[in-house]
Amino acid sequence: MQESYNSFVYETIPRNGQGQIIVPGDPSSTTTDYDSVTIEADIWITMAWTEFLYSADSWVKVSRAGNNPSTADNVVIRPSSLDLEVTDDGEGNVYIHVPYRDQGLRFSVEFQDNLYSYHDGCDTTSCDFVQDWNSDGSYYVSNITDDMAVVSVEPHDALLIFASPFPSTEYVLEQSSPDTYVVHPGRVPDLSAINNTKVYFEPGTHWMTATDHAILSPSVEWVYLAAGAYVKGAIQFTTSAKVIKATGHGVLSGEQYVYQANTADGYKNNASNADSLRMWSGYSSPGEGQTFVLTGVTTNAPPFNSIDFKGDLESIAIDQWDYKQVGAFFGQTDGTTLYAGASVRDTFYHSNDDTIKTYGSGVQVRDVVVWKGKTAPTVQFGWTSRNLSGVVVDGVDVIHMKYNANSSHPSIIGANQIYTYEETDTATADVLNTVRDIYFGNIRAEGIGGNLLRIVPLANYENVTIENVSLGNFSTRSTGIYRSELPTWTDGDGNNVTISGFTIRNFTVGGEHILPSRGNAGPDALGGLNIAEYYLQSGDVVIE
Repeated sequence: MQESYNSFVYETIPRNGQGQIIVPGDPSSTTTDYDSVTIEADIWITMAWTEFLYSADSWVKVSRAGNNPSTADNVVIRPSSLDLEVTDDGEGNVYIHVPYRDQGLRFSVEFQDNLYSYHDGCDTTSCDFVQDWNSDGSYYVSNITDDMAVVSVEPHDALLIFASPFPSTEYVLEQSSPDTYVVHPGRVPDLSAINNTKVYFEPGTHWMTATDHAILSPSVEWVYLAAGAYVKGAIQFTTSAKVIKATGHGVLSGEQYVYQANTADGYKNNASNADSLRMWSGYSSPGEGQTFVLTGVTTNAPPFNSIDFKGDLESIAIDQWDYKQVGAFFGQTDGTTLYAGASVRDTFYHSNDDTIKTYGSGVQVRDVVVWKGKTAPTVQFGWTSRNLSGVVVDGVDVIHMKYNANSSHPSIIGANQIYTYEETDTATADVLNTVRDIYFGNIRAEGIGGNLLRIVPLANYENVTIENVSLGNFSTRSTGIYRSELPTWTDGDGNNVTISGFTIRNFTVGGEHILPSRGNAGPDALGGLNIAEYYLQSGDVVIE
């Protein structure tokens, strides 16, 4: 008889059930300021996930609550490229075969009778979603009309499954290990003055409050969230140790915090790039050459950017794998900030802002699954002029995109304008900087999505390859979301940015290869590539 185990299912909801509030714990402190949640809370969207460790092929049994049976042909697994076997037992239960991989698997189980179509409120470039489910909710319309285009189709009640390999012993902290501070379930104590080098969160529910987070003592080098540990709060390292570790298969959840929780202003909803709370953060000691190792854990419901360091950003590297981010319904819920030498692989991101942030040279990103919200591109390397080289992003599955408007680069690949300038200001480059030897490849975007690229060239470009990118399809073209952009740019003195060796190879939309020779590449054609004619005529940009 085969062994079987129950796998606990967690669930997260938009705004964490708190409403749209400013002051932690004060339901009367409501605001209408935009937080990127439009209709999701009012139509009761949910996201559930479960995780298990495995060392051999496994079958996952999925049963829906209530009188809600299903069959195998009602289930779609994304990424669809995994091609997982799905069967049923004729009694309403479905079974998914999960083959063993050393890298694990991260996928979405989607019931076709539980999908929600997101409609834009109009068919122009600056709309937002509308809904006809809840007359007391936001953006309600009594009827969805033909000019309210479908811009995304997603599960109403998502189920994510994370199959993780057993970690090697160097990333498993034993509770009895010397110099370990054990945190028991309940209120998390002050950890700022302990003398231990390791902190172990036992299985069970732990909580901070909505107005504090764990600032660790400088002695703490390793935080371990045991499987079954559910920690409500955020964690800040202060150590100068060469290697900083956050491991284990527990959960760190930001569900108690309000949007943009500002640590310098009572954790209120007050946006600050400097002070809004990160779920994982630290200080990079100048010249130390530190590495932050992040593996196994799941981060839920970030109130702002999820992972950032301060200090010497030239000498902090990220080493991340088997990491999961879920419940990122708020805007500005970025993926990991990737400094020079960062390595990310075998990761799942639910993100509602810049997701794969390749901000440093030598960044390597492989085997990432993305569920993309409405804000910013999947891959981002803009916001300032950068000297970048040796960046590889190879193997990304974007299982959903939910762009509602033609703003903030609704793209697979993006480099945004300098943060404080309008996109119409075309003289913001620094021609002393160069982006060179960059590879973005084997990127698959399913369903309705955004465009291939929107790049504000704030530096020179040399030897950039975008290869094997497939997009499912676009929504109505009147929104403008479909159109890619690569314009000419200058610095403040009128010196032109130079581009050479920029290649777009084997780009497809709906399975059709986009090529100038086929007449389907231009800004008004299927591919929607609005690339400056100068670059195309000179051969500096090649589409093949």
